[in-house]
This record gives sequence, C-alpha cells and structure tokens, in this order.
Amino acid sequence: MKKLPIGLQLYSLRDAAAEDFVGVLKTTAELGYEGVEFAGYGGLSSAEMKEYLDQYGLKPVSSHISYDELTANFSEIIAYNKEIGSNTIVCPVPPQGFEQSIENWKTFARQMTELGRKCADEGFRLGYHNHSFEFQKFDGLYGLDIFYGEADPEYVFAQLDLGWVMHGGENPIEYLRKFKGRCPLVHVKDFDASKEQTDVGCGELDLPGIIRTAHDVGVEWLILETEVYKVSPVESVKVGLKNLKAAQE
Repeated sequence: MKKLPIGLQLYSLRDAAAEDFVGVLKTTAELGYEGVEFAGYGGLSSAEMKEYLDQYGLKPVSSHISYDELTANFSEIIAYNKEIGSNTIVCPVPPQGFEQSIENWKTFARQMTELGRKCADEGFRLGYHNHSFEFQKFDGLYGLDIFYGEADPEYVFAQLDLGWVMHGGENPIEYLRKFKGRCPLVHVKDFDASKEQTDVGCGELDLPGIIRTAHDVGVEWLILETEVYKVSPVESVKVGLKNLKAAQE
C-alpha cells in the first residue's frame, strides 16, 4: 500500500510562527513533513512564500481561511494561493455570530455551496473543517450531518478532523467511511481517555485503522494538527509525525 503524504497544519506551531515564520517552514521540512497547511501567511508575499516553499521542498496543501475573510477578500486570497501553487481552501468555522439550528446549518451549507462554485470557477476546491461542537443533535441529526446533507458535494468537501470526531462521541473510522470520495484531506489529532488533547499516537485514536480507512475512502493527505502540548510544540509535532509514520509501516 502506497504511503499517504503527511502535512503539518502550521497552527500547531503558531507561537513560533508569529516570531519567525520562515524558521517554522524550515523546521517543518527538517522534521520530515512533506507539506504544510496554512492558518495565515506570516506577512510574507506570495512570491516570498513560494520561494521558501520551493527552497524547503514543502508542498502547499491548503489554507484555513475564515468564511468572513474569504467572502471579504476572495480575489486576493485566490491570487495569493495561485501564486504559491495551491488550489485548496478550507473554512475552519461557521461565520461570526453563527448560532446552531437546523435552518442555520442549512443556510450556511447553501452559502458554502455558492462560495464553492466561485472557487471552482477559479480552479479551486473548498472544504469545511469540523471541531466537536458540530456534534450537537437537532431532530436526531448532528449539525455536521445537516450541513453536509445540504451542501453540494461537488462544491464542498469534508476535511474531517478525526480527533474532534472522536471527542464529539463518534467512531472516527466509521464516520470517515460515510464520506468516501468526499474527504481528500483529514486532520489527525488525538485525545486521551479523559478527552484531553495529547500528542498524536499517544491517545485513543486508532492510527493504523485510520490509515487503512483513509486509503479506502480516497484521502489524499494526512494533516497533523495539535494545539495542546505535553512538552513543547516542536516536540509534539515531531512525536506525532514519528507515530503517524510508524502506523503507515
């Protein structure tokens, strides 16, 4: 079985990135990651970013950009990503002021479909990244399922965060299977038995099972993300990468 490439969501090293964004790109490459997912660009121009990505041999997998920013600065964001060689945008949260209800989830799904169409016209694809708050139920359905049921799969893909799926009370492997063909990118995050976030591979997430399922459902990239650290952020993403690679052996 061909190994899936592993990228790092740079939010994992956000404090260091605020001080030295280029240094974080260098560290990410040296640790052995093949690509990066952005959560901001560290003030670098698109030309500078492309130069550093090329220099360090990192693929720009995607960018997390809020719905509000994407709708306000659509052309600039598309132009920036075209320049750095990425064609994938992921919306990490609903619009500001969003309150969960069946109708609001459906409205947001329709808005994302329209935005996804605009992205497609530019040669881009648009996804949504979940946390665990979407696993609140309305008439027996999760908010997340209402959203994906209403959003057009041609224009809105699922970036399932498997750690948050588990935190929300679902089996991440079974949930991933539901999105066969619609989930090109997954986030790999881990939680322990007490639902505290931990380094990837040190918690309850079944990494070998996740990887087998990822192959079956058409996942293109595994993206490691961690926001809570047992030691240091760099050590956390180093350990996580080692454990994820070991699970692919």
